[in-house]
Amino acid sequence: MNGCPRARGGATATHRVRFPALWCLLLTGLVLALAPGAQAASAAGPSPTPPESAAKAPFGVRAGLYGLTTLTGGHFGYALKAGARIEDSAVIYNESDEARTFHVYAADVAHAAGGGLSPAQEGQRMAGVGAWLKLDSEAAVTVRPKSRATVRFSLAVPAGTPPGSYLGSLVTALRTPAVSGGVNTETRIARLVELTVPGTADLQVSLTELEHRSAGGGEEFTVTVRNTGNVLYTFAGSLRITGGGSPRTVPLTPTGIYVIPGGSATLTGRVADLPALGRRTVTASVTATVPGGTAKTVDSDSVRLSFFPWLIAALAVGGLLVLAVLLVVTRGRRRAWLRRRAEERTALRALRRELRAGNPPAGDPREAPSDSDEHP
Repeated sequence: MNGCPRARGGATATHRVRFPALWCLLLTGLVLALAPGAQAASAAGPSPTPPESAAKAPFGVRAGLYGLTTLTGGHFGYALKAGARIEDSAVIYNESDEARTFHVYAADVAHAAGGGLSPAQEGQRMAGVGAWLKLDSEAAVTVRPKSRATVRFSLAVPAGTPPGSYLGSLVTALRTPAVSGGVNTETRIARLVELTVPGTADLQVSLTELEHRSAGGGEEFTVTVRNTGNVLYTFAGSLRITGGGSPRTVPLTPTGIYVIPGGSATLTGRVADLPALGRRTVTASVTATVPGGTAKTVDSDSVRLSFFPWLIAALAVGGLLVLAVLLVVTRGRRRAWLRRRAEERTALRALRRELRAGNPPAGDPREAPSDSDEHP
């Protein structure tokens, strides 16, 4: 290698970092399972000796030119025209006290469930960078104790490859022998391979229909972001709620993750403090940003929510119905009582008229004869 990569096919290859945040977000050590007492650590120093952070790790991996180019985090970054080819290498450090055999392979990078990126499993069919990257040696590399080994590889971009961002990874796996339970464990370190084919960047973002459901006394909204262009981007989203006063926003999560071309990610947001009576309109807004480049904002369809105190209304209607039934059931008794009351008032008025006319009714004690008035 003579300390630098070789570009063929008339294309100029440069190691560069277009997405510094990506290197921080991606796992430099993708650990599927850890052997007891073991941890995978990535290289973190530019010297030819392994970094201090890897001193107690079972092994470490760094880019062959780490510290001599603008590479960050031990990953690989290239800008190649379609049809061009480049050569590079990776250095594997064995920090244990015994010889170890590592499995090295190239893999495509796919969108992981729930957001983020992950390399494909060994043995899967590779269609992108995982297929374009070829090792110059066998996939199994044995490294002596406290030593390192260099694995050389080449990356050839097929002719006619459209411009855009392409991601892959160089995976180094250490498989431990089966223990008494018959279980094998494997520790993997994946170094990202970021390839840019120069050309016109096509930043395209599409959103699915905004969906919602009741959750925890509020409404939970979900929308899926799809990268239909040819460039890698990060995104941030929010829900905009209007109606019933001043508009407000609620953030969507996750945020700041990467979506590869052809990939997607689902965002979620929860709206609380909804009114008991009224209407609200909710719209999702997502801004996709190409690191160091342009940005684009798209809005989803709007969801209109109507709120009404159905329970209170149902109780009120039920109470009215009960009252109506009671009135119907007691109507006969009420009418009889009203008749008696009317008759009593009529009799009372008649009595008063007779008294005013000086005609006391029969049986009035004032008209009864007195025994003291009679003489023998």
